[in-house]
Amino acid sequence: MARSRYLAVLGTFSPTARAYLAYTLFNSISFNMLNLVFNLYLHSLGHPRDFIGLVNGVPSIAVLILGLPIGMAADRYGYRRFLVAGAVLNVVALGGMVAGGNGEALMGFSVLRGLAWALTWVLGPPLLMSESTEENRVHLFSLQFAIMMGSGFLGSLLAGFLPEALASAWSVAPDGPGPLRATFAVAVAFMALAVVPAFLVREGPHPEQGSPLPRTAQEALLFVHLLLPSALVSFGAGAMVVFFQLFFSLRFGMAPAEMGILFALAAVVTAAATLATPQLSSRLGKVRTVVVTELASIPFLLVLSYSYSLPWVIAAYYVRQALMNMGAPAQTAFLMEQVRPDQRATLTSLNAMLGSLGRGGLGPVVSGWMQVRWDFTGAFTLTTVLYVLGSMLFYLFFRNVRETAAGGLTPPAVPGGAALPRARR
Repeated sequence: MARSRYLAVLGTFSPTARAYLAYTLFNSISFNMLNLVFNLYLHSLGHPRDFIGLVNGVPSIAVLILGLPIGMAADRYGYRRFLVAGAVLNVVALGGMVAGGNGEALMGFSVLRGLAWALTWVLGPPLLMSESTEENRVHLFSLQFAIMMGSGFLGSLLAGFLPEALASAWSVAPDGPGPLRATFAVAVAFMALAVVPAFLVREGPHPEQGSPLPRTAQEALLFVHLLLPSALVSFGAGAMVVFFQLFFSLRFGMAPAEMGILFALAAVVTAAATLATPQLSSRLGKVRTVVVTELASIPFLLVLSYSYSLPWVIAAYYVRQALMNMGAPAQTAFLMEQVRPDQRATLTSLNAMLGSLGRGGLGPVVSGWMQVRWDFTGAFTLTTVLYVLGSMLFYLFFRNVRETAAGGLTPPAVPGGAALPRARR
């Protein structure tokens, strides 16, 4: 019964929503392939690690600088043109990195890739929000997130298999520039495929509705309430998630191939868990779904922090990964419901900027400092505190927002906006 209802809801997705899901599939396969081979490719070309770090950091800096103005422009002029431009620029940037391996070219194309990221990263949630109904919204966001996670499995397998297969066929080393460049090119091909569904995205009328920034003190407070919990979680993720490879390597001596399998399977587990989010959200509501799943992951995070038993740590890693991420679609849908339609991309861009600052900037820096003094245990304990704080603030801010059985919100109490939570005395 539940399965047939789930499938029936999937059939209500609009053509534009389906096109964006196809874009997500190809883009995520490409992204996850590059996540594995990008640094190896640059290293095989003889570039030092400080330069590789700089090339990796440029796109995040671009999102931090350009995210807000692009989000505001997209809210005013529509999402499709920015999505198409970003997808095309991404193909050009990645193709240029394959064709030209010198430092100047790589840095220039990295800047272009950062612009592509800024154009596309902030558009997904508001676009899906505009293409969904109250009944199918959580299903749509959950399926999109599951596709992102599931494609991580396929992308990781391809990126791990192709260099080995090509090296065997060409009688060269798998970590040489030839096999890695060819694998990089396959990732670019998947990104090129993503351009096709991006062109198929269609939007309805997008009337101008004034400034996408908060216009009143109430709206400004609402933005703070929406962004602060996510910022704390991003800071915590930056202190832990980006160090998982190092954690498994140094604490347990795992080889890269073993970690590749571990992370690929984690993506599948997370994708499967995410598909259960709509049912959980219909029972608990979006706010409680987010809070319950995030807090339920905390004991398993503590196992990661303090255990030196590899079987226990692997089991805890899978469960933590699934629980901490399965509420993300419900939270994203909830955030989009809280603001005016002309503010959605702006809110998403601010969220992305804070995420870049926490996960790509402050989090890793603070975590590295703590690891030198207290190893992974101290850094992961910081993550635990930030996750708990972010989850509890989200609950305190929005615990009194009433939702319907389908997970939708009651009519807004703020003119043109969404219901602000009532403070408990």
